[in-house]
Amino acid sequence: MEIKYLVKSPPRVGTILGMIAIICSQSILVLRSWDRIGVYYASVTVILLCLVVLLLALYRTFFKKPTELCLSNDKIILNGVLFTSGDIKVIMTKGYFKPVIGILPHRRKIVPLDMAFRYSRDEDRGIPDLKSWAKMNNVKMVNKSFQTWI
Repeated sequence: MEIKYLVKSPPRVGTILGMIAIICSQSILVLRSWDRIGVYYASVTVILLCLVVLLLALYRTFFKKPTELCLSNDKIILNGVLFTSGDIKVIMTKGYFKPVIGILPHRRKIVPLDMAFRYSRDEDRGIPDLKSWAKMNNVKMVNKSFQTWI
């Protein structure tokens, strides 16, 4: 048995808005403290780091193409990476409309970036299929908020 779905990266709207807010506040600080070299360079460094995070979040949200989620007997293939049911600590879902799914491997506290996704379409069939896969393979599946990097 093999079931395939198109999945994409979850939207990073909170990250995008947060980075824009930090960049704006640090830009004001740069303009006001150009005569204090230490504050100036620290603020410019923060702005550059936030720009990198902002660009990554924009890319993942708007430009990254959908990939494939493949559920088979005791393994999941996500973004071309194979995970057996023994590798997975818990599968978490957050949200009700267009839910985001995160797969947390053993020995991890935060869901890796490539293991968080949402269905491109057919989530009304995809989530029950994922729940039945989890039940068949004794993997815990919970409705819980979770964090990812960026």
